[in-house]
Amino acid sequence: MIRRLLLLLATTLLAALSVPTAAAAAPDDVVKVAVVRTPEQNGGRPDTLDQIAQRTLGDPGRAGEILDLNRDRPQSDGGALTDSGEVHPGWILKLPDDAAGPDVRLGRVTSGSAPAADKPYFTWKLVLALVGAVILALVTVLVVFRRRIVRWALDRYRTSAENKRLRRQIQQQGRLRARLNADFAADQAGPELAWRAATDLDADRVEAYALRTSERDVTAWVTADHDARAPWRAESDGVWTRPAGASGSDLSGGSVVPCLVRVGGDGEGSLFVDLTWLDGVLAITGSPGVAGDVMSALLADLARFRPDLPVLSVPGLGGEPTGVPSGATRVRSIGDLRTAGPGAGADDGMVRLAARRRSLTALIVIADAPSTEEAEHLLAACGPDSGQVAVVLGDVPGAHWRWVTDVDGSVRVPSIDVTVTAPAR
Repeated sequence: MIRRLLLLLATTLLAALSVPTAAAAAPDDVVKVAVVRTPEQNGGRPDTLDQIAQRTLGDPGRAGEILDLNRDRPQSDGGALTDSGEVHPGWILKLPDDAAGPDVRLGRVTSGSAPAADKPYFTWKLVLALVGAVILALVTVLVVFRRRIVRWALDRYRTSAENKRLRRQIQQQGRLRARLNADFAADQAGPELAWRAATDLDADRVEAYALRTSERDVTAWVTADHDARAPWRAESDGVWTRPAGASGSDLSGGSVVPCLVRVGGDGEGSLFVDLTWLDGVLAITGSPGVAGDVMSALLADLARFRPDLPVLSVPGLGGEPTGVPSGATRVRSIGDLRTAGPGAGADDGMVRLAARRRSLTALIVIADAPSTEEAEHLLAACGPDSGQVAVVLGDVPGAHWRWVTDVDGSVRVPSIDVTVTAPAR
């Protein structure tokens, strides 16, 4: 549309600018003329109309005819013949058709009362014509392309409004994320409640791979097909809840020590996952900044609740993620990790209910997405008998879990179809 508008305006301007050329007077036909002699050419005397009439018409009395043909016609020196009859050397004078003689020549002379060079090119009429042409072109464009123009203006308005809404949302989420970070650092009751609920379920041979705690209740995503027993209540298939104040088992119970870490929070409470169910690799994808915050919060929970779990760190091009413990073991590359057999090989992003829960011997932190060859080696290093699990900033083919982050700070956990807000580091 813009190209068509510019083309139309350019055409209109060219048409307007061509008006003076089209309106200019065409030159006269070929006529007979005589050139006024200089005194040197005229025997030392100034040339006169009578003499010119005598030389070209044979009768000095016809000088008046030459005067009538040339009165007020502009000459090359800026002068013009007047009723005084005075002429200047070099002037070109039109002659009657019957003129003859050696001084008679044929030529084209233009008519007019003023030299063309003295006429201004841009007159008020021309300026008004140009302004009118532009206004006409704009009105024509508005009429012809009104629907497209309106649609374009509405799209720009909606895009601007949507950008403003997203900026406000990100700012609000930023404040919420900062508050979550402070709340997580000060919270003692939430993690203890999650651990007691996990060990309570484990004592009944019901294993939970994710829990959400709030001041009111605890929600557990369970793996076994059991009937919920009091104080637990089945909300849906595989999702149980119980009041937050219900008694729980001793934290030392259970065959496998849980490894609970927080993903984030929402209006329903804080979401924990148990890494003993990771069974391979967790890939945190999406927004790099938010993914880094999720990794930092995860490592902070490990240092707080499982300080006994060794951490292996594989730095990337930008170094290590924030929050890697100072006592972590640095590994130069993924290829240096020990392997214990083939990797798990799943790529659906969901929890495999047939996966075997296992005690963890180490957590591997990977700062960058691995290559295909590195991914195969990483899956083998985190195989079923290795006791190792890995958390990667970036996608990994074959990852058991995938958490998807967004620039507004949200984290989607597909395995339980829940989206929470990540704390900001």
